[in-house]
Amino acid sequence: MRCRTRQEKADEMTAEEIRKELFNTAFRFGRANMGIPLGNIPPGEFMVLQMLHHGSDEAGGISATQLAGKARMSPPALSRALNTLEEKGYVSRFTNPDNRRKTLVCLTDEGEKVRNQAWETAVEYFNRVTSAMGQEKMEQFLALWKELVEIMEKEMIRQKGEI
Repeated sequence: MRCRTRQEKADEMTAEEIRKELFNTAFRFGRANMGIPLGNIPPGEFMVLQMLHHGSDEAGGISATQLAGKARMSPPALSRALNTLEEKGYVSRFTNPDNRRKTLVCLTDEGEKVRNQAWETAVEYFNRVTSAMGQEKMEQFLALWKELVEIMEKEMIRQKGEI
């Protein structure tokens, strides 16, 4: 067994340094994430359009309740986003043909066009980011990031149970 050098010991981060770095990096990521180029659509609206694009059922839409769950948004926040998107002509609400008491939401042709343009812009951006990072490092990062997020989500659920 080899003894560690003084420099190797100094290079290790303390628990406090790790917490600070995690918090600061998460904050910086949030700011960077909100700056992803999506054309003329805010990130929150884009996320709703993406969920509608991928989440419509055989009736051609999705309920606001299901959409809120998929988008991980509170019902009031989703309602505000849907109102804005409806005003812009990107989504439409209609009565569920299978259950007339329920309303479904779907993308309009204009909404699909805007979503697709934003998606293409984001894809170009992430291609440049992945290229700068390198494929292998990006795959390693994503595996660790997914693991971290899963741990954080479990911890949030655990804390909610204690409150």
